[in-house]
Parts: sequence; C-alpha cells; structure tokens
Amino acid sequence: MRTIRRDALEKLASLSAKSLTSTSAHSDLTKLCKRCHSTGFMHCGPDSQKSNNNINTANVCMRLPELEVLLALCKAAPLIQSVDTAEQLLNQLSPYLLESHTQVIYHAPGLRGITPSPWEVLTNSLTSAILSIGLKHEVLRPMVGSTLDKYIEGWAYAASSLSANQFDDDNCLEYSVDGELSRVMTLSVSLLGFLDSAAKHARFWSAYERLQLIELIRKGLVEKFMIALEAALSVVRNARSSQQGLKEWKSYVKHYAALGRPLGAMLLHEGFMQLVVACASLLIGPADHTLEGSVLDFLRAPHPRHDAPTDSSEDALLQGLTQIAVEEMERLQNDLDYLQQVGSAWQQRLASAVKANALTTFLCCTLCNEEVADSEILMSWLEATLSDPVQIADENLASVVLKSMSILAKLSPSISSGLSRSLPRIIVQGGLDNRTATIAADCLASVLKLLPQDAVITTLYSLGNVLSANSLPDRGTTTSPLLNGGTKAHRHASIYNHQSTGSAISLTPSDEEEPSHVYATVIRTIVGIARSCKDEKITALALSMLIQKYGRVNQSVNARIITESALLGVHSGPSELRSLLKLYSRLSHDSIVKNDIAMLEAVMNARNYLSKEIKLGSPLFEIYLTHLLDTIISKGDAHESANNHLPDAELAAQEIAQLLSPLAILFSENSGVTDEWKHQDTIISLQRDAWFNIVVHGFSLTSQLGRKYLSELRALAQFSQPLIAEERADQVESDVELNTVLRRGKGPEHTLEQKKNLINLLPSCEADIKTLNYPEVVFLNTAYLVEDLRASSGDCTKALSYFLDPKLRSGAMGNCMFAIATTAVKTYVSKTLSGSLQAFSTPYLAQQLASIFAGCCHRISRVQQVATASAEIIIREVPSTLCQKTALFAILELLSIMWSSCLEGDTDEYEWTSTFTSSRENISVELSDDYGFRRTTLNSFHKRAKGWVLQVLDMAPLDIKGLLQTYLSEYDDEGAYGHVSLGRSFALEMGSVIPSTDQRLGAIELQKDLNVNTASDFIAQYTTRQEYRFIDGLNDQDEEWLRFGNSADPLQRRASVIHRSIEDATNLLTDLESRTLNHKQVSIAELRDILRRAAALLCRVKRDQSAIVRHLVGIPFAVFTKQSIKLGISLWMSVIKENPRMESRILISIAENWELTVRKKRGLFSDLLHHLDPFYIKQEFAPSDKLATMKRQQQAYNTIAPHFRLLQFLSSHFNATRLSNPNVEKVYHRLMHITLDAMGLCIGHPLAREAHFHVVLLGLKILRHCTSLRDLIKWRLKDRILSAALAWFAVSPKWSFGGNRLQIKAETHVLSDIQAYLPMVMNIGTRTEGSLKSLQGKQDLLSLLLANEQTRLMVWLFPLDYEKKHHFISGQHSKTLTENAIPGFLKTAWGENPALAVHLVQRFQSQRLANDVRWLLLNFPQKALNEPDALEILLGAALPNDVSFQLKYLLYWASVNPITAVTYFLPEYNYHPFIIQYAMRALESHSVDVTFFYVPQIVQTLRYDALGYVERYIIETAKFSQLFAHQIIWNMKANAYKDEDSQIPDPVKPTLDKVMDNLISSFAKSDRLFYEREFSFFNEVTGISGKLRPFIKSPKPEKKQKIEEELRKIKVEVGVYLPSNPDGVVIGIDRKSGKPLQSHAKAPYMATFRIRKTKADIDGTEEDFNNNREIAKQLSTYEVWQSAIFKVGDDCRQDVLALQMIAAFRGIFNDVRLDVYVYPYRVTATAPGCGVIDVLPNSISRDMLGREAVNGLYDYFISKYGGEESIRFQEARNNFVKSMAAYSVISYLLQFKDRHNGNIMIDDAGHILHIDFGFCFDIAPGGIKFERAPFKLTSEMVAVMGGSTNSQPYHWFEELCIKAFLASRQHCEHLAHLVIVMLDSGLPCFKPETIQHFKERFVLEKTEREAADFMRELIRKSYNSYTTKQYDQFQLLTNGIPY
Repeated sequence: MRTIRRDALEKLASLSAKSLTSTSAHSDLTKLCKRCHSTGFMHCGPDSQKSNNNINTANVCMRLPELEVLLALCKAAPLIQSVDTAEQLLNQLSPYLLESHTQVIYHAPGLRGITPSPWEVLTNSLTSAILSIGLKHEVLRPMVGSTLDKYIEGWAYAASSLSANQFDDDNCLEYSVDGELSRVMTLSVSLLGFLDSAAKHARFWSAYERLQLIELIRKGLVEKFMIALEAALSVVRNARSSQQGLKEWKSYVKHYAALGRPLGAMLLHEGFMQLVVACASLLIGPADHTLEGSVLDFLRAPHPRHDAPTDSSEDALLQGLTQIAVEEMERLQNDLDYLQQVGSAWQQRLASAVKANALTTFLCCTLCNEEVADSEILMSWLEATLSDPVQIADENLASVVLKSMSILAKLSPSISSGLSRSLPRIIVQGGLDNRTATIAADCLASVLKLLPQDAVITTLYSLGNVLSANSLPDRGTTTSPLLNGGTKAHRHASIYNHQSTGSAISLTPSDEEEPSHVYATVIRTIVGIARSCKDEKITALALSMLIQKYGRVNQSVNARIITESALLGVHSGPSELRSLLKLYSRLSHDSIVKNDIAMLEAVMNARNYLSKEIKLGSPLFEIYLTHLLDTIISKGDAHESANNHLPDAELAAQEIAQLLSPLAILFSENSGVTDEWKHQDTIISLQRDAWFNIVVHGFSLTSQLGRKYLSELRALAQFSQPLIAEERADQVESDVELNTVLRRGKGPEHTLEQKKNLINLLPSCEADIKTLNYPEVVFLNTAYLVEDLRASSGDCTKALSYFLDPKLRSGAMGNCMFAIATTAVKTYVSKTLSGSLQAFSTPYLAQQLASIFAGCCHRISRVQQVATASAEIIIREVPSTLCQKTALFAILELLSIMWSSCLEGDTDEYEWTSTFTSSRENISVELSDDYGFRRTTLNSFHKRAKGWVLQVLDMAPLDIKGLLQTYLSEYDDEGAYGHVSLGRSFALEMGSVIPSTDQRLGAIELQKDLNVNTASDFIAQYTTRQEYRFIDGLNDQDEEWLRFGNSADPLQRRASVIHRSIEDATNLLTDLESRTLNHKQVSIAELRDILRRAAALLCRVKRDQSAIVRHLVGIPFAVFTKQSIKLGISLWMSVIKENPRMESRILISIAENWELTVRKKRGLFSDLLHHLDPFYIKQEFAPSDKLATMKRQQQAYNTIAPHFRLLQFLSSHFNATRLSNPNVEKVYHRLMHITLDAMGLCIGHPLAREAHFHVVLLGLKILRHCTSLRDLIKWRLKDRILSAALAWFAVSPKWSFGGNRLQIKAETHVLSDIQAYLPMVMNIGTRTEGSLKSLQGKQDLLSLLLANEQTRLMVWLFPLDYEKKHHFISGQHSKTLTENAIPGFLKTAWGENPALAVHLVQRFQSQRLANDVRWLLLNFPQKALNEPDALEILLGAALPNDVSFQLKYLLYWASVNPITAVTYFLPEYNYHPFIIQYAMRALESHSVDVTFFYVPQIVQTLRYDALGYVERYIIETAKFSQLFAHQIIWNMKANAYKDEDSQIPDPVKPTLDKVMDNLISSFAKSDRLFYEREFSFFNEVTGISGKLRPFIKSPKPEKKQKIEEELRKIKVEVGVYLPSNPDGVVIGIDRKSGKPLQSHAKAPYMATFRIRKTKADIDGTEEDFNNNREIAKQLSTYEVWQSAIFKVGDDCRQDVLALQMIAAFRGIFNDVRLDVYVYPYRVTATAPGCGVIDVLPNSISRDMLGREAVNGLYDYFISKYGGEESIRFQEARNNFVKSMAAYSVISYLLQFKDRHNGNIMIDDAGHILHIDFGFCFDIAPGGIKFERAPFKLTSEMVAVMGGSTNSQPYHWFEELCIKAFLASRQHCEHLAHLVIVMLDSGLPCFKPETIQHFKERFVLEKTEREAADFMRELIRKSYNSYTTKQYDQFQLLTNGIPY
C-alpha cells in the first residue's frame, strides 16, 4: 500500500511540475507542499527566504507521509521548467536539507521500504533536487550554492561537537531518538547521501568551488568524528535487546552490511573519494561535463587528449586532488597490514574501493598535467597493487589497475611496449579470476592497438604456445618488467619470471595442478585481442591458432576452444566461417558417435552464439543459414535403400537435432528486422527440404524426438514459409512429384510407419491415406507438423496457401490437406479456449479470422472451401471473435471489395484487376479474371457472412451494433461507384435486425408486408456518435472564429459556436474563397471543416446571412471539383432543410454561380472537352498506351463531374419545390435559358453525352411543370431545349469513350427518358401561331436522332447479344429514316443548323439523303463554311462538273484534316487554283507535329506539283522543324528510283532532286550543320552494309567481328538520331551488338543504340484541368536501348505504308479509348532498297517458339506464365486477346497475307504482334491466294483465349473485334486517303481496284447492327479456316517454318 501511495505521489508531482500552471495556488504542486511543515509555496514574498530558514524542521518529528511527499517533490524538481516554480520549490526544500543531518524521523513500518536508510535517502534526494534546480536555472545558482554551503557548515559543526566518550556507559538501557548516539549515526548516513549526490552533480560547482567543497568536507571528517562514529557503531553492534533506542539502528547497520556497505569511517572515506574522483574526472572529461559511466571507460575510448589546465583555479584544484590521492595512498599503505590481518572482508573491499578511487584521481591528474602528477609514481603504485595477490583479488581494484595501465600506455610507447610483454604473463601466471582476467585481456588488446601488427602477432603466438600439454615453468628469476628497469622487486614477483632472451610464457607450479582456469583465460585473451583489432587477417590467424590447439591439452580446453571460436567466427571472413562450420559439423558427428556430452554442448553453445550474433545484412548471414539448412538436408542422404540402417538413421536424427536450436535462434533473432530473406527462393527451397528430411528421420508430434525438441521445432515452424510457395499456382507440375528429399528412406516399412503416423493424426482420412505413396505421405506428415506447430505458435492461416498446388486441391491428398488445415485452426482455437494465453486471446484470433475471411474470397475455389470451413470452426467455437473490430470489419471490407471487383466488369470493360486491397483493414485478395466466378464468390460470401453475423448478433447485439456504427462512422466511400458500398449496406442491414434473443421485441406480432426492425434506434445511436465525433473535431481547429477560450467542456464549446461573431465567420470564408480563386493550395479537409461550421451557423441563425450564404455556395464553385460540389450539395441541403428561410438565398446563389461557370467556360462548357477527330491530332508510331488514354478519360470525367452533380441536385430540388414558391420557377427558367444557349455552342466530348441530355431532360421537366410561364415564354424555352438537344448531333457520331458499361447504360436511360418526355410537351408549340413557328418538325427530328443514338449505343453495349437491349431502352429506338421522310427531316435539320444536316449522312445509310445534302451544299455553300466534312461531301473523290462558283468559298472554308488536304493536290481535282490554295492553307493550319505523320504522302504529291505549292510548303515547314526536313529528304531519296538497285529512275526524280537541292540550300547555318552531322552519322551506320559485302559468304562470327569493328569507328555526334526514331537522340552505341542477318546477296545487319527520349507528363491537378487553365506539361527524359535493322536491297516503302495505316488505326482506337493493343513500330525508307527498321523489344516469333520444341502457343503460355488459374497467365491472356482483336481487324481491312509463324511475334507481356507486310491489299505470295480466311485465327490461338468459343476471353475477343471494326468504319474515307495518294508510287501491293475493294471491306452500306453481325461472321469464318492451315503447311514444307 505504501509503495502505491509513494508511486502515486511521485506521478502527481511530476505531472504538476510539467504543467504550465503549477505556480498557481490551486496547483497540485502547491497542494503537495502544504503537506510539509516548511511552507515555501505559501510564503513567496520578499521575506520568504528568511522566514523559511528560521523554521527548525529538525525539531519536528517527521512522519512517513511527510517524508514521502518530500521525496516526491524532490523527484519532480528536475522536470520544472518555470523559474518561479523552481524558486518556490527551492524555498520549500532548503530548510529540510539544512536540518536533514539532525532530522528526527518517527519510526514506522513503511520506513523499511526506503533503503538503505531514510536519512541517507532524504539528504540524497534533497541535495539532488536542489542541485538540479541550480543546474537548470542559472538565476538560482547563488541560492543553491548558499544552501549547500550552509548544510556542510552545519554538518561540520555538529560533527565537531561529538565525542566517543559519550558512549562508554555499557549499562545504559535507553538511547533517545535525538540523543548523541542517534546524532552521530544520523550525521554519518546523511553525509553519505550528500556525498553521493554531490558526486553525481559535481559539474554544478566551478573548479574553485569544487576545491573549497572538498577541503570543507575533508575538514569535517576529523579523526574525532571518525572515532565517535566507530564507538557508536560498536555500541549498536553489541547492543542487547533490552537497550531501547538501539534496536532500529542495529537493524539499519545490519542492512548496510548486507548491502556490502558496512557503516564506518571507511565507508565515509569511500564516499568522499567518489566525490574526489568526480571532481577529477571533470578536468579531463567531455567538454559539456556530461560524463556517462566510468571515467576510465571514457579515457580508454578514442577521445582527443585533454589540454593541461590553463585556469589558475583548475590548476589549484589539480594540485589539491593530487595531494589528496597521494595522502590516501600513503594512509592505505600504512594501514595495509592491519586491514589484511584484522579487517573484515567488507572493510578490505571498502579499502580497495578507496584505493581504486585514489588511483583513478591520480590518473586523471596525470593525464591533465604530468608535472603535477608523475606517471612513474602512478605506475609504481599500479605495479605494486598488481603484484599483491590479496589486493588484486578485489575485482574492482584489479579492474581500475588494469584499465589505468592501458590508459597510461597511450602516454608512452615504452609503457605500451612493456605492458604488451608483461600483461600476457599476468594473465597466464597472475591467478586472476574470470572477470578480472577478461578485463586484463581487454586491456591487453587495447594496448596492442597502439603497437605495430607484428607485436599483436607475436603476442598471439606467445599466448598460443601456452595451450600445450607440455607447457613447463621456467624456474629462472629476473626482475619484473613492470619496474621499467628498476632493481626493486615487488612481493610475489615470481609471477613475472621469464627468460630475458625469449618471449615464451609458461604456467607456474600452482597453475600446473589445476591449469584449466589459466587455459580458459588464455583462450579468452586470444579471442579478445583478435576481436579488438577488428582486422580480418588477425581474426583468421587467431581462429586458425585456436583450431590448431584443438586436442593438444585436454577435453575441457577443447570445449573451451570450440566455444570461444564462435566469438571469432562472427567477425571472420566467409571462407573462415565456412571452415569453422565444417569443423563444428565434424565434431558434432564424432561427439554423437563417442557420446561426448561435453563437446556436444560446446558445439551447441558455439552454434547458438553464432545464431545470436550474426545479423541479417551481414555477408555471413546467408552463409550460416544456408549451411544449417544444407546440413540438415544432407543428413541421411546416402541411405535411401530398402535396407534398415537403423544406427545410421538414429545418428542422422541426432545430428539433425543438434542443428534445431541454432536454426531456431537464428530465425527468431532476425525475424523482427525484415521478412525479405524469408521470401528468397533458395531459402524457401532449403527450408522446405529441411522440413522434409526432419520428418523422414522420425521427428513428429508423437515421437520421442519430436517431443524432446518441441520448442525448437515450434520456433522453426513459426518463422518458416509454407511448404508450398505462394507462386505454386504458376507451376504446372506439383512439387510433391518432383522433390527428391521426399523419397528418402523409401521402403515398405518406412512407408507403413509414415502412414500409421498420419492415420493417428488424421483418423478421419484413413481410407485416403492408404492410397497414398511414400512421398505423398511424407509431405502430408511434414505439412501437419509444420502447420500444427505454427498454429500453436500463433498463426493458423498459412495452411490455406497449400491449396495453390493443383495436386493438393482434390483427391486423397486434397482431403488430407483439408483435414490438416482445419486441424491447425482447431489447435489455435483450443489454446484460445484455454483462456490462459494472452497471445491466443480473441483479439489475436480475430486477426487470424480476418485472414481466413480473405481466403473465403480467393480466386481458387478450393481455398474458399477450406477458408469457409475454418471460419465456421472459429465462429462456432469462439463466436465472440466476431465481436472484435478486426474480424467484423474484415467481413464488411471484403463485401465492399468483392462488390467492387464484380462492378469492375461494368466500369472498365475488358480490363480486370487481379489484386484488391483495403488499406483500412490491411486485407488483400487475389481474384480471377472470370467475372462469373467473382459474382458466385460474392453471393456465397454474402450469404455466409449474413449467417455468421446474425449468429453473433443474437449473442452480443449491443457490441455488434456498436462496431457496425463505428464502421459506418469511419468509412470513406469516395472510391465507391455511385456511393454504393456493399459493406456499408450490409452494416446498416445487420444493425437494423431484431436479435432473436430479444424477448420483448421478439414478442411483437409482425404484420404482413411490414418490415419491422430497429433501424430507427440504430440510426439514432449512430447520429449521436457522429455528434460526439464532430465535437472532438473542434479540438484540432485553430481558426479565429472557432477559438472558444480555455473552457474544458466540449458541449460549452459547441454551444458557443452559435453565439460567435458572424463577422469573424465571414472574414474567414472570404479568405478561403480568395485563396481558391487565386489557385492557392486548399486541402479538401480544410475546406470541409470550415464549410461544415459555416453551414452549422446558418442552420441556427434567425436572420438572413447573405454574405455567409454567398461564400458557402461560392467556395465549392470556386474549387469546382467533384468533391467540392458533392460537399457543397450536402451542406446546402442541410441548411435548406434545417432553416427553410435560407432556401431562396441558396438557390439564387447556386444559379448565379452556375451562370458564372457558363460564362467562364468551366466544366461541361470547357473548351478542354473538345474531342477532335483522330486525323486532326498527332499520330504516333508507338505501342498502345492505355495509361495515357485512361488519364484523358479521367480528366474528362473530372471536368464533367461537378456540373453533373449539380444537375442531379437541381433536378431533385425542382421536383421537390416547384410548387412551394413561384419565384423558384423563375430562377430555373433563367438558369435553363442561359445554359441551353451555351450548350448550342459546345462541341461535346463522348463522356459528356449523359450530362448534355440531363440538361435537356431538366429543361423538359421545367417546361412541363411550370405553371406561371406564358405561352410565348414556353415556346421559346421549348425551342431552346430542342436546339440544345439537336446540337449534340451537329458533329460526327460518337461512340463511347472507354469501357464503362454503366456509363453507356445510363446514357441510354436518359435518352429513353427524353423520348418519354417529348410527348408530354407535345401541345407546346405544335401549331404555328403568328410569328411563332411550329416546333413539331424539330421535335420529330430529335426523336429520330435519339432513336438512332440509342441504337448505336446498344450495338456498342451488346455487340454479341443484342437481344438484351430491351432492358435498357424504350420502344421508340426502332425509329428509322424512311426515303419519303428525308426531305422533311432534312429541311428541318438544315434550317436548324447546316452542320446537323451534313452529319445526317454519317448516321443514316441513304444515297438519297447524301444527294439531297449535297444539293443543299451546292446551292447554299456559304451556310456550311464552318464544316470541313461538308466540303468532302461537296467535292467527293474528284472535282465534280457541277461545282464552279462554289469554289470561291474555299477561301473561307474551315480546314480539313491534313491527309484530306493532301489529296486535293491530286490530278483528280484538275489543279484548280482555289482547291490548291485551300489545300495549302489547310496544311499550314495544322501543327508540324500533326503533318509529320504524313511525310510519305506529302512527298508523293510532288508528282503533281506543277504550281510549286507543295515545294513551298515543304521548304516553309522545314524552317520550323529540321526533323521534318530530314524525313522529307530520306523519303525523296527512297522514291527517286523504281527499283532497289537505283537503276530505273522514277519520272518524279528530277522534281525530287530539284526540291531536295532547294530545301538543303534553304537551311540556315545551324540547320545545315545539324543536317550534315545527322546524315554523316547515318551514312556511317548504313555504310557498314557495303563493307560487309566482301564477307557475305563468310561465317557469321567473322561477319559479326567485322560489324563490331566498324561500329567502334563511329563517333556519336551531339544531337544525332536514327531516322526511325526522330523523337530521341543517340547518346551511345552498343559496340558489341552487331549481328549479321540472313541474306543471299545483301548484307543487312542489326545493331543496338542508346537513345535518350523526352516525354511530356501531364502534371496538372484536377483543379488545374477544371479551372480551364493550361495544363503544365513537365518534360522528363529517359533512356532506352533500341535495336534497329539496317536493310539493303529490300524496298521498305510498303512496310512504311502498312505501319502508317496501323498507326492510324491506333489513333482511331484511342479516339474511343478502345482497350486493344497494337505496336506500329517504325520503319523508315532512306534510299532505294534501303531502310531502317526498329526491332520489337522483348519479343519472340511464333516460328522460334516452334523451333524451341514448344508444341503450341497454349503450351508456351503455360510454360512461361504458369497454369490457367495463375494471375500471370490471365494477365498475359488478356493482353493476347486485346492485341489479337486489333490485329485481326486490321489484317482483314488491309488484307495482310503471308501470315506464317515467322511473321507473328509474341512479346513478354503476351501481346501478339505482326511484322513484315510485304503482301497486303491486293497481292499475295506467289500470286496464289492460299490465305482465303479474313484473318488468321487458329485453334492454338483460341486455346489461349479460353479454348472454347463460349469462354469469356473468346467473347471479349469477339466484342473487341466488332468494336474495333465499328470504330474504324467511321474513318473509312480518311484511311482511304492515305492509300490513294500512294497509288502512283509504284508499290506492288496496288491494283486498279485496290481502293474500291478497300472501301467495300468496311461494308458502309450496312447499319451498325448489320456491320457487327458481319464482323462476327468473319470471325467464325476465320476460326480454323482450312486455307490458313494449308498455308502454314506450305510454309513448313518450303521454308521449314513450324506451326
């Protein structure tokens, strides 16, 4: 009880001391002080010091409570920060210190807990407290110094008045508590406390003050007092029981003696000398005077030497301390005989301590100034002490002597040299005990550090020689080397006897009788020296020396050598450690054979030491760990026959047993650092094999060996990985079948034994076990052992990973493994049910259950089954586990995860995420790409979760519901789609359930169709908790208007919000809005907190607060992100519902800010949403970049989202309030007019479709329900609504953007809703009335277009199963444009917007419609000047005869895309000046980045450039881009000749030469230099081919050598690049990468270049994007190795065109963000028959796979990526499907032939890629059309895609093909333009009907639905086409290309 009280007082005092208000009259510190008689805290005036000092506390008998308070105050003193508080406490404590040496303390039982005596503790505590105050507060130092001086003076005065004669009366029966005897005893123990504290705080005093202090204390310790003390102690010791007053003192005297500090004069001397040492150490200690630990240890450490004292006071102190040390040494020397003969052991020990202090003091003085303290004198003292066996027997003194010697060695080389010779002899012959010998060895090592390495080696050899059985003593006598040449010998100097001519050390006669101790010391010394040197060579020498001495002496020494060698092994090199470990293995083996227990123990100790000391990160760690595991595995390796080698098996088992403890220690010691080493493949494999071998040799839970080493096995199991790796599912073959260790010891008897053991463990699986073979049984026995031990050590979840191995999922092994997994869970649960182990309590079991729940959602069904069974066991046996947050939240999180995973199929079609993680609960699950399986898993888990939660809900309803409320409170659903989270929904559902155990509510009779639950109570409690959370949140806010003073009551703080100044709130909101508008960083958290409080204020005010309302609405609009608007809507609705008076204010403010976004073009009205045709933007030769398109998609979403959320709010609010206030209609009416006018000018993004038509739908709702609008206004509103809706159709038809199926479904729904609303407003504007025309035509046109849009979306949404469409759209989607209706609809469309009429042609397949639109354009061309598409309709493929005057409008017509503009240079347009000028203007209007792509076509138009426009364009553009100029030059060179050998010039050659010359001559100086550098570099690279021609018939190595030789000659100039990589500069060449390629007459080769590229990273935030500011593009550089093929003799121009077309398709696919993959690598034709071809990285041809003996593509995928259920396989398959779909469609449209396996590549990610396009369009190999299939689709390709036409991957392939085809049809004309311009180039792929056939393949006459069906039929025809297989066979026969 007293201890508790004392601890509480100390805690209270310390807390109060730390408080800033501890000086107040009501502080806890003040209250504590009131409990003392001295009331310093109550007298804080000017006279406080005087009044306090006059209080004689000693006259008042101190009781225990007061003493405890004092001690508590003393402990709190160092914590005080305030000077005032410190001064008050000083005033409180000072009187107690001054009287502490005479203080009378009332005896009580509790005093015994204050050791060693209350007086010493009191004085010590008071002194420490006062000194700490003085040290911490400089201003109080004088007061502290004065108090301490007074204490010493008072003590000295009291001591001088005592006399020993006062205690002569032996018959005195009573001694009063304040009598003389008590006084002398009190004085002595009080001084002990003071001296101890003063020594610890000696830095308080200055050097002069320290000298005065020492002298003052020394004067007080007069002989008279010492005699009186000894007399008093004699009386106490001899006191009889009848003598009153001596009983307690006698108890204290005994207690001091028991502590090793017998009271007496010597103890006071020892305390005094401690103070002297402390003062001396400050002279040489750290500069900051903070010395921790012994001063000798500090001096031995490598510190800079202390300079001699320069201050006179320090010099005086130095001399004084030296004198004290000398006097003490002389006194002790004089009393030596007396102490050794008469003194007790404790007195001798105190005398030794005094001597040690004196030596230490003198050493400090010597180091300070040798002139004052001579080192030779000190050395003589040390030698004398060391030579005295009695003195050296004292461990402390011996330690001081030895350490002092090693310190002195730093002063003189002669001393260190002498010590290096003498200390070994002392160690060997000095008879030191273990600890002293260890210190001596350490000191010897530190001395040897000062000497050359030769001295170290000599010493090691000298010591090593002692370790010999014939080590005999040398009887000669010499003087001690410690005398430094002196002639005076010490007593017992024989221990230093040695031959003067040698260094041999031998044992003394006494040592020879029992030499083991000496040998142990020598071994320890050798080890200590080697470790101290930290030199690998010295360590290796010492280790080798010790090992060589093995067996030289005796078994005890051998054991010591083995044990100590481990200390060196830790610091040795790898090779030495391996040798040492081999020695341990051999010794362990021999010791087991010989039954040498001592040696076994030594080896075990050595291994255990290595295990403890070798840490992860050390190069020795893996060596040691591998050795241990390898050694276990190797045991019994040679005994695999059927014969019983019982002795060998037992020997191997015992050897394995010896390794278990070291291995367990190594694992446990390194487990907390990092787990990376556990996951290394080699370590996992070794662990697994080690476990198998352990079980093979008889270790099990039931065997004797297993029980004996159970703890070691459990530790191993705890830190071992499962026996099946996590990647097991990636492997085809089971590890059980392949592992050789599992077959060890195979034989009938062993098999029977293993089966019998397993049957005992798993009796329910007996039938299955009997069918197993030997390796399977061993594996299962091992799995049982490991997992059961792991479960008993705290983890029962690892068994789930075993089912990743296909062999363990089914059959007999699967059943047994199932039983093992559930048994492990039962083992864990049994420990939980025992209730005795905290580590197995329900919180820990809940963590296990959470992991098991994750297993219930695993991608492998068998894992789900096992996890479900395990969860059932836990919940059945320990249902309270589900009452833990970890387990319950895991269920909720997994439900949300699984819901999200299933939703992913709709939010990102054709893409899947394999791993889902909840950062909140640290749960992760791996899921399959099969969405059907995901849905099944979700349904199953949801059903089971409901049963589990209901089961526990009946048991603990309040706890479960409390946790569910917590989950709802803490959950952030920002990432949930549409704010739907299944976990939250489930939590709400379960929270509303009435428990079946609730008798009262359960008694309610339920009525039919009424759902009675406790949802109201659940939500009420949840709301209350949210209020508490909100209140707590105020603590974190520091805004001015939220500061409510120091009130501690949160409810008062909350109440004061209402009464805060509105002005302060307004100022804060104004500042926040200003920061957002100025684009300064504002976190969403800060925004949320401030706006919530503003809304709370508005909910309670009585008057209008327009300023706050304006900010509450304006700030979310200023930020204008989806988060800010979502927050704003929530707050606006809260204010409106809580304070209806604010509704109109808020609505008007919202309308104002909405209008502002329209005017500033933000969000839905932003120019950033313009979605350009892919032929208007930069096209790239690069692989499909999904990340970039996803970023574009997300930016578009983020831009549209704020307005979309606002539309939802406005629509809802209008429906709710339209009849509540007539002014609401006016607000909405104005809002709609402004919005609809702006929407007519918007060019919408495909993702804006839903928002666009939501505006239209809202307008229709307002139009229908408005009651106060006049007919004219209604007509105008309807007209604007229809115009805004039709504006969407005034551009080219748009598919969706991305794979969000939910987005498309929502779009079809909103279109259907508009279709449904249009008839409801039919009566408005139906008839023409005066100037108001009928709107019926516009409405009918809109209805037609809506139906067409719906149909298109349905085809896109359901490309295969179109019948599902009826679930999503109305019946009006079937509306079509009939021939008779065309004139009416066209007239309406043209009148509304000519662009609308122009784009009707693209929507409806009608020739009449096209003709009528062209007629309108012919007659009214001026109305369509803003529509480039209109010009294409007007002009067509050639200049029509009916076009004449219309051409003058070309001067003003909007620019067409670059490739269309290029076609206008063709002869078909008759070189009409207007058309050519227009084409020139159109080209110039586009960036060179865009036109760069069309260089081949631009060069071709030079054929027809009679007027020089194209030449002018080329030269002008070259001024902006040198890269463009270079590409033009290369292309002109490539087209100058018709043949590959430059023999037949092309007719255009003269023109090309002229343009080339003019272009080069137009270069500026810098451009010319760049041109020369680049072409010189490239000519050098391509020139290698010419130099190779003489070597064509040479072997490949010779050709490779020639290439490398030439590559080494090339110098890479600054800025040069490869023609195929103009976007990167060459910075290096891999000179050894040259590789000759196969060719009969030419010399193509391949080389690799280091290229530095630059990419623009869009680094804008959502706010940047949404605020319509220019996005900052940060340029980042990266480097890649790019291989290129330099071809000679092959015309590459056809490949250039094919890859250009593929790149164009890539742009088309990106335009709709279709998730397909193509890789249009670069090919550049640089001269006739010459070109550069980029090599596809990380890819291999299907041909090469066949040559590598892979049977098929599916087998390759299995071997490379793992089994079908592996994540890697599914990811690769997904990539294969996406690339296969894209290339299939492109192959069909471009008619790629020669598709043998040599021209089909597979990259590392699984994409299929096509190369070599020598046969396309209308030509085939040999002119024979073997390949009649639309594209190549073989059975092996289908096998990869699921193996069936009904599989999900194959359906994805079909859908992607259809969508790629549909997306391409829209751009047929522009794709054809690319080809048309090239028709006269002479490429062999062109025939007269090429363009016609090309366009026919797009089936433009068909509708989207018909085109989709057409594409699916092509897929069906291609699958397993006979002609495809026939061509593959042809290639195999003719070219040896396998298939």
